Amino acid sequence: MSSSVDLRGFSYQLDPVQKQTQWKLDILEIDLAKAQQEVQQCGQLIEQLKQREQEQAQLARTSWHSHMNVSVHQSALEFLLTLKAEMLIKQEELIDLQNKSNSIRQECINLQQKMELFESHRQECLDEYILEQLHQQNAEIDRDWNARSMWRTKKREASV
Repeated sequence: MSSSVDLRGFSYQLDPVQKQTQWKLDILEIDLAKAQQEVQQCGQLIEQLKQREQEQAQLARTSWHSHMNVSVHQSALEFLLTLKAEMLIKQEELIDLQNKSNSIRQECINLQQKMELFESHRQECLDEYILEQLHQQNAEIDRDWNARSMWRTKKREASV
């Protein structure tokens, strides 16, 4: 508003709550980064399992055609089933991790909105403080002017 107002006297009453909210947001942002990293790692592991499954399936096909050994083929199929079960478990884990990440992200959004409200409210309080300081400055100027005008009037009357 005005640069002629001394802001050193301004104190925002909700500053401790705003700082606490910022700390919570900072912690949540770290948690979100960790959760996103876990999601990424789990996704990479699933991709590795899929690739391994495809390799093993191809190996089982080629070994059946070349050897036609039932026991070897059966153990290859059992291994493929084990890989498939592990992939299903990891996919469920991935869904849980994504839900956790989304939940933390939503908490971050809520706290960011709260911080924006704090900042907006702080600015409104600052604007009110500036207006009050300007009114006080203007009142002081008016009192000073009135005192000087009375002094000038008395000085003129005395010199006449």
